[in-house]
Amino acid sequence: MDPRLAALLTRLQSTQFVDLAGSESYSVIRIGQALLNDAAATFLASSSVVRTVTLNPRADNRIDVQLKLAKPSFLPAFNVALHIEQQPQLPDSPELVLRLSGAGGLLRLAGPALASSAALPRGIRLDGDRIHVNVRHLLEQQRRADVLDYVEQLQVLTEESRLVLAVQLRVRLSS
Repeated sequence: MDPRLAALLTRLQSTQFVDLAGSESYSVIRIGQALLNDAAATFLASSSVVRTVTLNPRADNRIDVQLKLAKPSFLPAFNVALHIEQQPQLPDSPELVLRLSGAGGLLRLAGPALASSAALPRGIRLDGDRIHVNVRHLLEQQRRADVLDYVEQLQVLTEESRLVLAVQLRVRLSS
């Protein structure tokens, strides 16, 4: 990035974007399957339980997942489907809720290992057949939770081979 642009962005951020007060933006960001899987691999690199994960977004807010656990190592890779059930309601409830289905008995065997607090990254928890993804906690790990101060709405959707983020941003007028 050009150092002049970087300096300008740093200055804007330090003033909480006061010179852009009243600005709004609506963006739709389509993330291809390859990039999504690279990001998932990077995010789960420190997991002691999940060896590999492959995400395959489908139409109708569904993601097919192939998961290989590190422990117990005798379990084969298994497939599950995630259905987007509830969108984050910002700022009060920054949780995306996914309903888990598939894998039958394997999921019951692996469930306790996945549900342990050490197995899943902070911000992701398994509750029965629901996965709760706290967007704020995930961004905090990257030191970027301040981004949510400007997000009015966030929707996570899918289409064939793509994860779709629909984001409405607003820089509020100072009082």
